[in-house]
Amino acid sequence: MLKIDHPQVYIYSYQLSESKTDVGSIWTWANTIWQHFSQEKTKVFSQANLTYPLTKANKLTHSNQIDGSLRFCRIDDSEGILARIGSPETDENKDLEIAAALTQFNVNNLLVAESHENWLGQTLLITYKSETYQQPSDNDFRKVADECLKHLFPEESVRPPFYRDTKLFDSSMFEYSSPKSQVQVFVYLVDDDIEGKLGKIIQPLFELFYHRHKITKAFIDSRRNYDLLKERYLEIEQTIENLEAKITEVNRIELATGADLVKSVDIDESLKYLKIKLKELLRESLNYERALECLEDFNNTINIHVYNYQEKLLQIGDKSELIPDDLTAFNFFVDRTCRYFQEQIKGDLGYFKHGTDLIKIAVELVGGIVDIEQAECDRSLERKIEILGAGLGAGGIVVSAVSAYVETPIVFRIPQTGDRIHPAITSLLWSVLAVVIVVGVVGLINGTSKINGRLRLFGRKSVAQLPDSPSQPVNNTLQQAEEVSNHEPGG
Repeated sequence: MLKIDHPQVYIYSYQLSESKTDVGSIWTWANTIWQHFSQEKTKVFSQANLTYPLTKANKLTHSNQIDGSLRFCRIDDSEGILARIGSPETDENKDLEIAAALTQFNVNNLLVAESHENWLGQTLLITYKSETYQQPSDNDFRKVADECLKHLFPEESVRPPFYRDTKLFDSSMFEYSSPKSQVQVFVYLVDDDIEGKLGKIIQPLFELFYHRHKITKAFIDSRRNYDLLKERYLEIEQTIENLEAKITEVNRIELATGADLVKSVDIDESLKYLKIKLKELLRESLNYERALECLEDFNNTINIHVYNYQEKLLQIGDKSELIPDDLTAFNFFVDRTCRYFQEQIKGDLGYFKHGTDLIKIAVELVGGIVDIEQAECDRSLERKIEILGAGLGAGGIVVSAVSAYVETPIVFRIPQTGDRIHPAITSLLWSVLAVVIVVGVVGLINGTSKINGRLRLFGRKSVAQLPDSPSQPVNNTLQQAEEVSNHEPGG
């Protein structure tokens, strides 16, 4: 049976200061611990207890086997609580069975705070002393660590997996966690000398774990943001596909049977559709840009706290007189895990910024098509007005000239044999003939083929390709999106 001396559990828990003292916050968690273990039931803790650095310990006593304390600290935009639950250093708390010692520390999973939106995470440092083993092997230490974790977290679903083994102050330490987990557990064999060294680095160690959880939380949030960006990207892609289908429909020219004639296309309706879709694309593009900015913010947050994490490592090294190589227990996170986080987000930003380029191309293309169509329609209307105006003007001149010679009054009766056409009718016919001739001549001069309501842009026989444009065509835009999807980074 494995036995240990004076086990202690230090719980470092953090949340953003936006959280209030309500259900689910670390203050509810801290007060629950106090109410369970302390004999002083009336005391209640809140954000009013926060200071910087850590407050003095609010000590609690549960029994001869369990005592502890609570300390509080405000850091930047967040707040943290350092709780300790352990066995007093008395002779009766030596050679304790792991199961009996640790199970009573975490009744109903009491030591783990509830996860909520503003919760950053939690680190548990389990320390113990041992006089049983004189020269134990690393495998013996691992067995003790596994047993400690097993009995502190009886529920396997709550228990974090083994991650790696390391050393701190030349003593074995085992980490149970995962790179993306908000719960981290260390099991650490200590002695009186190591306890003294840990006492010197309480504040920088508390802040070190804080920066770790800020980094991890930012990366976890970036994965949710990645899913949102991907969803926005698919919406924009669908809008572009709809635009492509409509433009292809407008471009399609169906030849009449046996003749080089075309069916008319409702240009006004097409213009209206394209304008609506262009507005939708611009709105979706704005949402996409905002989501992309959030991803950049998460990347900046990680970079800032990586720097702060490294600063705290230097402080710990100075206070404990250790060189960086002696702090591999904490260096591993910033050297390996943080680098993975940064490279992953860097790849995501590169991928989604390429999507921004595709959106710009699509917007420019559709906007260009709408502008060209509108300009052509306006020019067509001007030509029609010009031609009809010239014809009507000519007809008016003829009527004015001929009517001056019409003196015979008009008599309305049934035509008789031998009747002659009235001069007024003759004048009207001459004016109509003048209108037709002038309209024809002016139409030939201005290009009658351009007033039939169809744009030269849509006058080609190809139905599968879009018009030439200085911008990239929508067809190619979608092809690029498909090619990018084939190389899409993992989330």
